[in-house]
Amino acid sequence: MASAANTNMNAVRETMDVLLEISRLLNTGLDMESLSICVRLCEQGINPEALSSVIKELRRASDSLKVSVTQLQGPGVAGSSPTPGDCM
Repeated sequence: MASAANTNMNAVRETMDVLLEISRLLNTGLDMESLSICVRLCEQGINPEALSSVIKELRRASDSLKVSVTQLQGPGVAGSSPTPGDCM
């Protein structure tokens, strides 16, 4: 029984390794955890094309927020705290 479970776990690991390599070759930007979540969602019946669209939209929104934050910070204010010498 334990041997069958180990064999199954090894097969799952090998499959995920292959999927991760394909993901890297396609430049999806997904890490192992994200890819694993996507696979589980697809196994639960989520439409892969819809999932892809959601991921792309989330990335666009994230990039947009990063640009907005950078613009709000202005030049030379890369999130650092002022030092005592800055106040003089």
